[in-house]
Amino acid sequence: MSDPTSMPTPSESNGRDTHSDEGEAARARAVLSRFIAACFSGADALRAQMTGPALRSEVQQACLRARIAVDTPDALFGTLADIDALRDARDRLLGHSVRSDCPPYELEYCQAEVFQQSQTLADIAGFYNAFGLQLDGPLAERHDHLVAEWEFLCILAFREFQASRSSDAPSSEICRDAQRAFLRDHAARWMPAFFTRVRSAEPGGPLAPLCDLADALLRAWCDTLGVTLGAQWIELRDICEDDVAIRCGAPDAGQVELGPTLAAAAESRGWK
Repeated sequence: MSDPTSMPTPSESNGRDTHSDEGEAARARAVLSRFIAACFSGADALRAQMTGPALRSEVQQACLRARIAVDTPDALFGTLADIDALRDARDRLLGHSVRSDCPPYELEYCQAEVFQQSQTLADIAGFYNAFGLQLDGPLAERHDHLVAEWEFLCILAFREFQASRSSDAPSSEICRDAQRAFLRDHAARWMPAFFTRVRSAEPGGPLAPLCDLADALLRAWCDTLGVTLGAQWIELRDICEDDVAIRCGAPDAGQVELGPTLAAAAESRGWK
């Protein structure tokens, strides 16, 4: 996970037309996606930023532009005052293995054969590769990890903003189509059930406000692009002996750190 201070921030200029407003809405979704991914990853680099007024203002402005109630993240910033409690809750509920109380992996919410699971991972990887992104190295997570999917959505939204700012309508539409397809086929299908599972496991816990913000953004995003949200509750898939073929994190890595490297990959390509 890269430095959160390099997150795209809302523009300060005024007097935008409708085309520019759509671009600013895309940038707002990128800001919020990156923030959500960073919170779920528990990145230590956030420790000094979480309670600062600048970040809070940035997130509130992004909520406004993304058509989310501005007070939605208020409870989250209250919990961020104790980032250790947030990290402990993440470790407790999300864990460091594929199957935990609230697994942050898309495949765990899909009743499918191992072959189909592999196909799902390949499809997600295909989305990443199409935009020049890869998850590799000892700190990489599995392609269907919650943080990986949020960071990918961040990059798509920010690239849409860049195309809009350059008046590149074809590229902007490509990014919107990719967002629509990825939400429809992946993120929007399982994340609502993940949020429900976390809230049910620890009502009022440190992760609940984070799930509220992520859920609100996902709903607004899907509403904008005409994507249907998945069920609020999905039973986890059955564990079978073939699960050894579906692993968590990079192969042959030691202790895998939650949080992939998509944001760093984006910055290396100048998508700041």
